Amino acid sequence: MRKPVVDKSNQTIVIATGGSGGHLFPAIAVAEILRNDGYSEILFLGSFGIGLEKLEQKGFACHNLAARGLSFKNPIIAISSIISIMRAAVSSLFLLRKIKPQTVIGFGGYGAFPVVAAAIFLKYPTMIHEQNVLPGRANHLLANFVNKIAISFKQSEHYFNISKTVLTGCPSHITKKEVLRSETLKRFQLQDNKFTIFVFGGSQGSHRVNEIFLETAKILKQEIDFQVIHACGKKDYPQLKIEYEKSGINVALFDFLDKIDEAYAVSDLVISRAGAGTVTELAMCERPALLIPYPYAQAHQKENAAVLSAIKAAAIIDENDLSAEKLKEEIFKIKNAGILSKEVRQKLQTIYFPDAAKRIAREIVKLINEI
Repeated sequence: MRKPVVDKSNQTIVIATGGSGGHLFPAIAVAEILRNDGYSEILFLGSFGIGLEKLEQKGFACHNLAARGLSFKNPIIAISSIISIMRAAVSSLFLLRKIKPQTVIGFGGYGAFPVVAAAIFLKYPTMIHEQNVLPGRANHLLANFVNKIAISFKQSEHYFNISKTVLTGCPSHITKKEVLRSETLKRFQLQDNKFTIFVFGGSQGSHRVNEIFLETAKILKQEIDFQVIHACGKKDYPQLKIEYEKSGINVALFDFLDKIDEAYAVSDLVISRAGAGTVTELAMCERPALLIPYPYAQAHQKENAAVLSAIKAAAIIDENDLSAEKLKEEIFKIKNAGILSKEVRQKLQTIYFPDAAKRIAREIVKLINEI
């Protein structure tokens, strides 16, 4: 007996997310899988910030909520941020009642919380995806009430109810690229025979990482022959451009780097923060790394970095210990150690899931069909 044909185009899926790359890129990757599978009614709800332009470029319908992240720096800011989340939750209630979605999926960020909370209140099927090893406050709370939890790293399992938790991996917006090193470096206006360091501090850059690496590079210049690919963010770009030109260091400097996959492919060492997306990309590209976890995000990045450190694929420098001398010392250790061993590369394959977006999409479809 034939199964009835399901009209996927009439099934609305709401995706709730914040606007940072770490939340937005996995959400978009999953949405594209669903759209290609026939689920054309996909609506993004959340607070997207600069991510709004990216959603519009991808052709997804979206509704931007005026939610702000919780901050307890002073009572006025705390009250203001709570009020903004409450308003976003009320707006979400009205929107979801009107839309009547088949399911609501949260990808984290302060923009996602009020949407998923409203969906739970309205008893719609819900699922969250946790990018980091250590769940954020919002997802830790929502996990008690949602129907399903997708996690990026096995180390997250003990934070959640295992009966409704599934290991999917973290979707990446890049793919592993096999390139001809000499030609790719030529496009970066760099040379083939030099030790190449790729430096970046997340999608918007990191002033602290930029500052200390530049200082380190000036010291290194006296001791080894190297070159740099540096994605520094828009804010620091003008000053770094001047400083690099003065130093004579061979560098490909970018305020934002679209071809990050090529930078990974030709690098001998990566120096970066330790967002979930970055850890996933490092595992995918099998590059040795020096990770400097962002210290002001509930230790999320420290726990992410530990995933790679535990299998000797990365070294970690706490920001409190970060100095030019310390960074130089760790660079020399990794340079002298050479490429990652076969054993380490095999372990990296248990961290990165090339079909992570498909896995999450599959769990969403199961949720629609089961509830």
